[in-house]
Parts: sequence; structure tokens; C-alpha cells
Amino acid sequence: MRFQYLGTAAAEGWPAVFCDCEYCRRAAELGGKNIRTRSQAIINGDLLLDLPPDTYLHKLQHGLDLSAVKHLLVTHCHMDHFYPQELTVRGSCYSPVMKSPELDVFCAAETKALFDRCTNHEIDEASSGALHWHILKPFEPVSFGRYTVTPLPASHMAQGGRNQPFIYHIVDEAGVSVYYLHDSGYSLPEVWAYFEKQKPADLISLDTTNGGLPTQSYWGHMGANQVLDVVARMREIGLADEKTVCVMNHFSHNGQSTHEELEALAVPDGVRVAYDGMTVELEPRA
Repeated sequence: MRFQYLGTAAAEGWPAVFCDCEYCRRAAELGGKNIRTRSQAIINGDLLLDLPPDTYLHKLQHGLDLSAVKHLLVTHCHMDHFYPQELTVRGSCYSPVMKSPELDVFCAAETKALFDRCTNHEIDEASSGALHWHILKPFEPVSFGRYTVTPLPASHMAQGGRNQPFIYHIVDEAGVSVYYLHDSGYSLPEVWAYFEKQKPADLISLDTTNGGLPTQSYWGHMGANQVLDVVARMREIGLADEKTVCVMNHFSHNGQSTHEELEALAVPDGVRVAYDGMTVELEPRA
């Protein structure tokens, strides 16, 4: 499995689009891995994770052929993870030549409802007809192409609210296992019960929006200290082992930590820090 991080920032990007704080200025001065676009990832060139406003930029930056994407998983309906208007120019006269004309979209019912509200005045029949929507429910796995995906409820947004955010367990046909845990704070008890029943993962990607700040809240997002706590528990229950690639991802300028400062916190515990364009090649276990 080829897993690539396309964007690694929170909603505002980093440097943030309208901000001139010290940490945005530092990122601009340092450049390189400190320049972060909004979060998105791609697996094997055909499975896209989220659809932020920076998708077109990612296509240009990383040389992607997005016409080859067959499947789209959406974590939740916040704008930095789902920009529905982008799909109005997929197909018809806007994209007449595509390797995969049809696109399967997997998401919560609320995400599909947002798409309908935002696009019904401009999407044409050809583009709409090429989108095939699959409404997910927590803990109910779905299989498509070469993947089986189990949506898990994220600890994000208001509990009991009208929106269902998801984190995902993705397994390919070779048995490579990935957990994409964004946006989410400390996982719910029922999710930990699911984790305890699983084999060791090959990659676990964890939300680190709060950066290096010593925050105590485990709801909504996490920081580096909480990620390290979570990784330690995952190792205790056998979800992570010596072969598991554990990664911090999804960073905000409000977390007040450069890439290098985050690495100083993460690397001693065997955890990597994601950056835009970072690729991880995952092989099936023997």
C-alpha cells in the first residue's frame, strides 16, 4: 500500500490564510515542512481521504491524476475536510476525459445533505449521475474495490449533535491495515473496545491539532502529549507493535510548534511527524 499525506494542517492552513501571528510568521520564514495545507491523504492513487478546498493545489504540488480516483472517504462535513462544490466540476464538459468516470463517495448522511444544499443550483445531470453515494453507519464495514473500511465514531463535534464524524479503519486486499483518526480527540469507549479486538496495525495516523501545548482536554482534537498517551495504550493492547508506523498529523498554528519542535517530542517515542507530501510504503506482514 502506498499512503501519501497531501495536506497536514487544520482548517485555516499554516501559515493561516488570514493570520499574522508569531507562529504563522515563523512557518513562513522556515518554509519546507512547516508549510502545511489542509488535511487530505491518498491511498494507492485511487482512494482519496477527504476533499478540502486545497485539493486542486494538491493535484499540482504532488503530480496527482485525480481522474483515476475511484473512491472518496469523507470524515465529516467541516469545510476543511469537505468542500462539496469541487465535485460540480467533476465530469460533463469540465472533465470530459477521466480514467475513472464514476466516483463512489462514502460519508455520513449529514455530509451528503450538505452536498445537496451547496450544489443543487449548479451541478449538472452528467456530473451528478457519476457520483454514487454510500451512507455509512458506525461499526458497519463496507467493501469496495480492493478495500474494506470500517467507519468508527469520532470524538469530534458536539456529542449527541446532528452531525456524525467518522474515523476510519482501512484494510486492503493484501491485509495492510491503516487507521486514519482525524479529526478526533481521545477515542470513545466503544471504539477502544473495537481496537482491542483487532490485529496490529501497519499505520496509525493521529490528530495532533493542539501541537506541543500541554492541553488536558481529550475531546475534539488532541495534542502531542495526548497522542503519545494514546500510542502507549495502543501498544499495550496490541493494536500497535514494533512494525506499526505511528504518525502525528493535522496541525494548527494555535498549537505553537514547528515541525522540528514536534519531532523533538515525537521521535523519542518512535512516532513520526507528518508533512505535506510525506509518503509511507506499507508491505503486507509475513
